[in-house]
Amino acid sequence: MDPERLHKMLDPDGAGTAARLFRAAHHALVAIGTGIVLADSVPSLRQAHGGLLAVLFCLVSAGFAIEYAARCYAAPAAPAARHRPPLRVRLAWACSPGGIVDLLSAAAGIAGLVLGGGDALLLGLVWLCKLVRYAPGLSILGRVVGRAHRALLSLLLGFGIVLVGASSLAFVFEHNAQPQRFGSIPTALWWAIVTVTTTGYGDAVPKTPYGRLLAGLIMVGGILVLALLAAILASFYADEMRRHAFLNTWRVVAGLPFFQQVGAPIVADVARLLRPRDYPAGAVVCRRGEPGDCMYFIASGTVEIRVNPAPLRLGSEQFFGEIALLTGAPRNATVVAVEPCTLLRLDIADFHALMAQQPELASIIKEEAERRLGPAPAAAGERVA
Repeated sequence: MDPERLHKMLDPDGAGTAARLFRAAHHALVAIGTGIVLADSVPSLRQAHGGLLAVLFCLVSAGFAIEYAARCYAAPAAPAARHRPPLRVRLAWACSPGGIVDLLSAAAGIAGLVLGGGDALLLGLVWLCKLVRYAPGLSILGRVVGRAHRALLSLLLGFGIVLVGASSLAFVFEHNAQPQRFGSIPTALWWAIVTVTTTGYGDAVPKTPYGRLLAGLIMVGGILVLALLAAILASFYADEMRRHAFLNTWRVVAGLPFFQQVGAPIVADVARLLRPRDYPAGAVVCRRGEPGDCMYFIASGTVEIRVNPAPLRLGSEQFFGEIALLTGAPRNATVVAVEPCTLLRLDIADFHALMAQQPELASIIKEEAERRLGPAPAAAGERVA
């Protein structure tokens, strides 16, 4: 198979039929493999069906070995790697986190055969890591941790200082009263961890007044530390989600012919004003005769503009409703979502404010109005709804 076609099929975001079928088969293999590992941990099932489980384990591993070879072969077809030597691209992919996980997934069956099955089948749990590339939220979380690593390391350092300090004071206050629980600082460290995290198992409880006072302070401090940790992650996660949404919006806007003549600053200003909205198949986006107060950019999906003599269909990275921004006229057609769509809405008030700040954009809009409404108004109305 051609490497480019193979790469499109293996792409986690691929929209083609082959890509969807591959994702379904891949996820089925992961589910079956995980089920095999779980079943093998049950003594009765292992004793009754150990041989069958081992064979299925090897077959799943063989499937992932084929995937590993296919991804390695298709790696040079990636857009960012087309101008680099194929061998170097494949080596770089093999050394990447995704390549290493795929290699371990492929080698799990061989390791199971060499080690003789049994507990060796637990190596198949690495297959769960293969789902990370199909979960954008987990990738975003990884970037959040990477961006917040300085704040997190500072917080963890303070957390460690509190643990050592708390266990040391607990040793001073409690080692005579409870030598088995607080006979040394390392022994008291377990109590400090349980108390700071407010888990409170109750297997080690201070008995002296000073020890209980220390426990109360540590529990309150632990709540504050965990709240601060959650606040740091939530702040960076929200920022990363806004950045991710902005980049997706930027990609759609920058690819539209309407904005290809303007510079990046104007595209950025427009992208910040867009509001995404999802429509199910069959939903009416706008109706004929309604006030034209906005326009829409199609991020994904297909819509149908119901005009005479024949309906028009628009797909991803196209737009409609622009006459509403140019003239303020009512809608002259009904627009319906043919399939589930994600549309980016731009209100006319925001757009006019943007035009006032960007004379270049205002000039382009004026030219667009003259082109669509001047020479062929009927066609323009049919085009933009």
